[in-house]
Amino acid sequence: MYNYFQQEGKNKMKRFFIRGFIFFQRTSENHISLSIIIAYNLINVFFAVIFYHLIPILLNYPPVPEYLDSKWVGYTYTQQWVFVTLFLIVSGSIFLALAFSGIGRWKEYLKEGNTTGKVEKINLIKRKCINVPYFVYLVQIISPALFTTFVLLAASFSFSTTLKIMVAIFSFSSLLAIITLLFSKKLLSRILLKTYMSQDLVGKRIGLRKRIFLQVIPLFVVAILFTSLFGYSRIIEEKGNLLFDYYKLKLSDMFNDAGKFSSIQEIKMRLKEIDIRESKRNCFMVNPKGDVETLDGSLNSEYFLNYLKDLSPFQNGRVYDMTGEIQGAMFELKGLKEKWIVGVTFKVASNETINYFFGSFLALLVLNAFVLSYFSKSLSEDISLVAESLSEIAEGESVNLDKKLPVTSNDEIGDLVIAFNKIQEREKEHIKSIKENQAVMMEQERLASLGQLIGGIAHNLKTPIMSLAGGLEGLKDLIAEYKEAVGDQEVTEDDHREIAGEMMEWVEKMRPHCAYMSDIITAVKGQAVQLNASTNSIFTVDELINRVEILMKHEINKNHCKLSIDVQVSRDIELKGEVSSLIQVMDNLVINSIAAYEGQGGEINLDVVEKDHSIVFSIRDRGMGMPKSVQDKLFKEMITTKGKKGTGLGLYMSYSTIKGRFGGNMWFESEENKGTTFYISIPYQQGNNSCMQS
Repeated sequence: MYNYFQQEGKNKMKRFFIRGFIFFQRTSENHISLSIIIAYNLINVFFAVIFYHLIPILLNYPPVPEYLDSKWVGYTYTQQWVFVTLFLIVSGSIFLALAFSGIGRWKEYLKEGNTTGKVEKINLIKRKCINVPYFVYLVQIISPALFTTFVLLAASFSFSTTLKIMVAIFSFSSLLAIITLLFSKKLLSRILLKTYMSQDLVGKRIGLRKRIFLQVIPLFVVAILFTSLFGYSRIIEEKGNLLFDYYKLKLSDMFNDAGKFSSIQEIKMRLKEIDIRESKRNCFMVNPKGDVETLDGSLNSEYFLNYLKDLSPFQNGRVYDMTGEIQGAMFELKGLKEKWIVGVTFKVASNETINYFFGSFLALLVLNAFVLSYFSKSLSEDISLVAESLSEIAEGESVNLDKKLPVTSNDEIGDLVIAFNKIQEREKEHIKSIKENQAVMMEQERLASLGQLIGGIAHNLKTPIMSLAGGLEGLKDLIAEYKEAVGDQEVTEDDHREIAGEMMEWVEKMRPHCAYMSDIITAVKGQAVQLNASTNSIFTVDELINRVEILMKHEINKNHCKLSIDVQVSRDIELKGEVSSLIQVMDNLVINSIAAYEGQGGEINLDVVEKDHSIVFSIRDRGMGMPKSVQDKLFKEMITTKGKKGTGLGLYMSYSTIKGRFGGNMWFESEENKGTTFYISIPYQQGNNSCMQS
């Protein structure tokens, strides 16, 4: 029973966390700005608590800073820190709200219809998702440092104090910015996944090397600066303890018999001995009224004086300046009628130490930047090599699929290269299979085309054959009549000439039919050439147009269409290539135009013009046109609008034929219910032939 309740409790806890995660995910998607602001403020408070305890250590704050801060600044250290944290929360929240405004509307845009405006709005959201996190990141790092520098310069702090405060602020803002960047990118990546519409790149491109530098260098700088600052602070603390013990003991030895001094001047002369021996030291005296007098006439800071009067008696005679880099040791003279205090002010900070730390930091920064640059370059080159190879395969460029990328590391990059080599091997097998299937389909298409062609030719041959048959019957009758007239005395010479004339009439009537049949046979013979033949020949525009007209005559008539041909160039212009392949392409386009009228019949225009040293053929119909979904895939996939009657291979192969065998181009214009126009552009060498008809 105990185990049952224990397991049930675990299940409830698990369901609670799952529901919480789902709620957070939905909330973050709907209110992206609010989620990032909440995360930013939580991180801000977390680091504020940590730095609240670190700052006194890093800046060498003196003991009991609260009292003097309230007296010198007007607010205690805690109050100052709360004020700064609240300022960062308010200003940061306003800035983030403005920076990420509008991103949460991505769901509204997705619900809109398929319009150009929708795509532009979605792309705007995607650009923000990619660009804004880095913009916020840079602002979070740079603006606090600039603001702090301005304030410190205005306050006229010492160089070491200014440097340490700037390091602390930079460390705080850098850590806050990096975590905000990682969280916001993680959150926004879900929106990028759900708004994915195409492979188009949007947003400012930030290479892998830049991303590594942006995210690693600040962390590295923070680590080195923090380590240096901690080390420097420990040095200041230990050195301060040693110097205080030394001067406290020295003052005690020099003034333990203060009652023997006959005047204050003698005390000052004794103090000067310390000042002379130690050039970086300064001695002071406090009279019974509390006034402080230094031997060289210089003034101590107000903070130092307040600490001297109010707190040094409770610190065993130790006095601190604001950051502990300047300290003092004091000793009360005994044996005098009035209370006199003597002391030594000593500087704990060392410019040599600061320079050493600063020089070491710069050297390490340069060295690590160089190593990081080399590492990031190597990493990006490995990934770019795989990406370029994949792009070559995806874009259909000439690539050696037998060449494998070398595996040079046993890590995720090595896994990526191995995966690419596997994909390349599969692609090689896939291409081989496609070529085999393509050869079969091309042969089927060729046979289907020839079958259709032969059917049309058979129909076209019926008329001339019937005409020839009629002519032969007429000749047969005339021959029989002539035989009977042989030897007949009544048949005159004029009658013989008449019979011969009638025979010649029949021969002249039969001659065009024989020529027409010869043209048809020649055209069929040319189209019977294999599709994969590589023979190049020279042909004229006239030859091409005539053969298309002859071969398409039956299909045009059968479907009640009309082929209107307008040639605006010289028919003697010569083109180079396989004429049968070009004829098959144009026949295919004419057949598609016929199909566009859906059996209702209509006019098909075949125009030939010259443009930019190319002959442009256009085949236009005014039929049903093509839907947008078909237009987007045309020439890229084997797609058909004829249902089971079409294979989709015709246009796919036509485009490949024009590009590959003629070095030309093929494109189209289409609008639903208004028609389609296909264009074929074939380059030619300009010679003595004129482009325009005379």
